[in-house]
Formats: sequence, structure tokens, C-alpha cells
Amino acid sequence: SIKYHRMHLQLGSMAIEPQTGYVKTWVGGINHDFFKFDHVNDRNRRQIGSTFKPFIYATAISNLAFSPCFQVEDKQYVIAAGDPDWKLMDTWKPSNSGPSGKQFLNHNITLKEGLKLSKNSISVWLMKQLGNTSIVKELTSNMGVPSEKIPNAPSICLGAADLSVIEMAGAYTTFSNNGVYSKPLFIKEIRDKDDRLIYSAVPEQKKALKPEYNYAMVNMLQHATKHRAYEMEVAFGGKTGTTNDHRDGWFMGITPNLVVGTWVGGEDQWIRFQNIADGQGGVMARPYFFEFMKKVEADKSIGFDTSAEFQVPEDMGIELNCEVYAQIIENDKTDEEPELDEFERDEEFDEDF
Repeated sequence: SIKYHRMHLQLGSMAIEPQTGYVKTWVGGINHDFFKFDHVNDRNRRQIGSTFKPFIYATAISNLAFSPCFQVEDKQYVIAAGDPDWKLMDTWKPSNSGPSGKQFLNHNITLKEGLKLSKNSISVWLMKQLGNTSIVKELTSNMGVPSEKIPNAPSICLGAADLSVIEMAGAYTTFSNNGVYSKPLFIKEIRDKDDRLIYSAVPEQKKALKPEYNYAMVNMLQHATKHRAYEMEVAFGGKTGTTNDHRDGWFMGITPNLVVGTWVGGEDQWIRFQNIADGQGGVMARPYFFEFMKKVEADKSIGFDTSAEFQVPEDMGIELNCEVYAQIIENDKTDEEPELDEFERDEEFDEDF
């Protein structure tokens, strides 16, 4: 019976209205009659894997002025032992994950494509450019994740932190709410038997990202799910997460009016899949989001607006069209090349001759 019990996968999922923080659904497990443990709240903190990567990208975009179309070579990046920025005891050189194992493309890809393919290499490169964890922790703190829960190690860029579903779902409200974090709120008010108000909640919000930086991230999260032929009416985006030893699967899904954070895994942390094909967030957790959203859209009594779109800033100073971006970069290179006058050309010719 113990073996049978441990063969059940558990699920924790929370849906939040990003503009208010109101919790719309809270699923703590698969059956409370037999599994009396809530996998949503802070008691169930699990490694979050690649669902943390958007925080790294957002930090780089907002602090280093990167466009989602900026290109980085997909190769192995190394942080050497004793590096003055990181002070590691041992050299750190993570591989890319996935069925291809440790293979790298060894050519340039855009940040947008790096997030879509969940390339560890690109996240490590960004982490090296940022130079420390404090700048990332400052952003995640503004997104409702206590900084003490984020390790002071470069491995956070690959999702080394252990967080709860409620913290992750709350953090992702930032992306759906034009850069403003909304703290999850599941009790609006309490009244006594005589209908007298004895408690009224006050929504807590905090600006975490400028609208243009935030929309760049929304565009990337939409691109990350663009290749999926999902039958959904509303605009959406999201990010999967897969952890060490294929134990935990995550999917953070965003729409303009609803954020859904989902974790799937074993009751105990030693329970895991033996291969990434089965033990990845795209297989374990992502299907729940799309099945859930299809039911939300189909239930007209809910009043869910399927025509809603993510808010586009009026002054969008970041180029999101990568073909246009590439042309701008090419033009800039051409403009920077100095033109030699006739005398300089003659001198250059004489030297070459």
C-alpha cells in the first residue's frame, strides 16, 4: 500500500486575477480524502527549474537594455573557481538540458529563442553579464518573492531556488498586469451572522517592471508557447520548468486576466521519473493549464473575456520584431565604418603596396 500510495502524482495549482490579486482557484492536491496535504502554500516549497529564467531575462532587459532579439552564442559558458564576481569554490560549467543532453548549437540565437528553447547556456551568459545575484533578488522581491529564499549563487539562473506555487503564481501576476505585482488575496471580507463587516482585505500591489520592459517579457513568454497548436481563444504565454533528477514539473501560464501556476510531482521529493521525456514540465504540468483554460473559456457563466489582449505600452522603446532589429544592427555597423578620404586611401595603398 505504501508503494501504491507513492505512485500517485500530486498537483498544486493556483489561478489569480492579476489586476486585483484575487485567487480564483486553489487546488492543493488530487484528493483531500486520501492526501491531506496542501501543495500550494509555503509548506510545499519545491525547486522551480526554468520557470525562474524569465526573472533573469527581465533583469537583463531592464538593467542592461537588451532587446529580446539580441543574439548570444549557444555554447557552454564557465564561471571559474575564484572568479571575483562569484567567489565559487569549484568551477561551474552547466550543460543544456533536454533529450539532446549536453549538446550546444554553437551558433547565435536570440534571447527570445533562448527562452523558448529553455537554453541553460543563455541564462548562464546573462547571469555572467549581471555579475551578481543581488540585482535579480531585488526584482524578485518586488514580485513578491522574499529575497532570503533566493540563494546567493549563479545557479539561480537555472532555477535552483525552492519556492511555493502561491509565490510563483503571485510573481507572474507582474507580467499579466503591466509590470505591477499583485499579492495573492483569497479572503476579500468577513461578515458576522448579522452581516456586519468585521474584516475587509486591502489589495497589495507593487511596481516591479516598467511597462516597456514588462511587455518585452510578455512577448517572449508568448513566443515560448507560439509553436504549440493549442485551441485557446484568449491571448496567452507561459514557461515550463523541469528540475534536477526529473522530480518536479512546472508550468506558469499567463493570460491578460488570469495567471495559472501549476506544479506536479511526487508526494515525497525522492519520487522522480527516470528520464526527461516523462519528467519534464511540458509533459507533467503544461497539459493541466490548457485543459483548465479550455473549461474556463467554455463556461459562459464565469464571464471570462476571451477577447482580452495584453496591454501594449504607448511608448514601446524596445524593438520586438527581430527582422527589423537585425536590420537596425546592420545599419549601425555600416554607419560606424569610417570613410577614408582620397589622401588616406593613397597612404593606405602605398603601405599595402
